[in-house]
Amino acid sequence: MTTRTISNLSPELTNILFELGNRKLVFLEGKDDVEIFEEWFSEQLGNIYFHDAGGCENVKTYLNKTLELSSKKEIYGIIDRDFHTDEEVDNSLNNELNHLFILILSEIENYLLEPVALWEELKIYPTKSSFKIKITDSISMEKGLLKICNKLITIVAANLLLHKESTREKYFTFGHSIEHRENIIQQTAKKLNWEFAETEQKIIKQENLIESKLDSLDNAYKIIDGKRILNQIMLEYTSEPKTAKRIEHLRKLLGRRTKKEIHKDILFIIQERILL
Repeated sequence: MTTRTISNLSPELTNILFELGNRKLVFLEGKDDVEIFEEWFSEQLGNIYFHDAGGCENVKTYLNKTLELSSKKEIYGIIDRDFHTDEEVDNSLNNELNHLFILILSEIENYLLEPVALWEELKIYPTKSSFKIKITDSISMEKGLLKICNKLITIVAANLLLHKESTREKYFTFGHSIEHRENIIQQTAKKLNWEFAETEQKIIKQENLIESKLDSLDNAYKIIDGKRILNQIMLEYTSEPKTAKRIEHLRKLLGRRTKKEIHKDILFIIQERILL
């Protein structure tokens, strides 16, 4: 399926191509993404191989390098939406020449946080004796998720502003505290070397933009990153320690739950654009 003239590739990519066989190769951003896709499409693993490229830019780099040497061109990449526009997402999905696909939602975790799946899991998960938000069914779970998204507006707005100003290496990570709005603005001002007042005005503009998109969970999930939401769920709803291992455990459980009804754009990418 590929040529064997691969001396220009790294040892890692060389080994991948030799071991691939007749399967189609899909580069993903991380180990967690690979685990979820392998869970969702376990029946197709004889035809498709998911590989952790180690980040968005690596997905693009590995994809371009291997496509140059592939005879069948059955190599693809899937990346998070992050800050991509609707137009960029639509083009990646609908242009038949594309091998790089952009998710409709912000990142893989957003696809796991379906209200029904999350509610079903939290019913049997160790939870706090009293929730800040009462969860009794999937409908109230959806309302709770939207409230969490609203709590995250300021920190997401700060990241949008940092992205706009091309300071990607300074983004706030998903584990950063969201409790003090003024502190987030102050840190953003410091990152950009701006005055507080100027930074606050520009963050307010981004906050208003984000708030306008929180009319539904589908729209909210396009702009509020799922890792941050999942982190907040662990904090507010469960009695489990908020550790990386515990979050990974819940993520795996949700992967199994959501396999019953995988989001349409994921199915389209795998079934219509890659495996067809």
